[in-house]
Amino acid sequence: MPIEAILFDLDGTLLDRKTSLQLFLTSQHQRLIAPVADCPLESYHALFIELDQRGLVWKDIVYQQLVVRFELPVDPTDLLDDYLAEWANTSDLYPGTISLPENLSSSYRLGLITNGRSDLQRAVINHHQLQIFFDPILISEEVGLSKPNPELFLRPLINWELAPENVLFIGDHPLHDIKGAEAVGMTGILKTDHPVVAIPSSYTVNDWSELEPLLIQLNLERRSRS
Repeated sequence: MPIEAILFDLDGTLLDRKTSLQLFLTSQHQRLIAPVADCPLESYHALFIELDQRGLVWKDIVYQQLVVRFELPVDPTDLLDDYLAEWANTSDLYPGTISLPENLSSSYRLGLITNGRSDLQRAVINHHQLQIFFDPILISEEVGLSKPNPELFLRPLINWELAPENVLFIGDHPLHDIKGAEAVGMTGILKTDHPVVAIPSSYTVNDWSELEPLLIQLNLERRSRS
């Protein structure tokens, strides 16, 4: 069965979360921390990353612990409000992310499925104008479902009138993205910017330049089996 649609994750897939955090934390430290406390940027950044646990811990807890650990004369609520207001403005996409859907949209239907808060995810999507490329855009807080719930993966297919076998899912999380997509019959492609030790999927891309050749390979393989 030919590939007719591609679903993408956001954080860690289209959005370079590591670089985005570096940019945001540098800005926040310069504006709100350095003027009032002797707290090195490197230490502030390192502890935030440790407490954040790749986004699994909500930022109110992260900032409460940061303030206590560094004895900062700052209200953690002010730091959280700053995060909510400025995160999208310092967010950074992986190289080639904008040209990728521009090139793919003539051949494939494109959708976006992401876990997270609606206000933050929508702010990032709108900041980078990703909404013009993806339909539907499903955010876990808005739809009341989170990956790897099978219903969330299958929801776009209803309007598209496609079978899971016609759809690819590209994400960076081995369980939530890849195993979740494969569990409903989609082909999963792991997007990663570091070497993979235990490959959870048959297909992996490190850079977006690798995706279109892989799509050609996959369609050729499917034609040969039909």
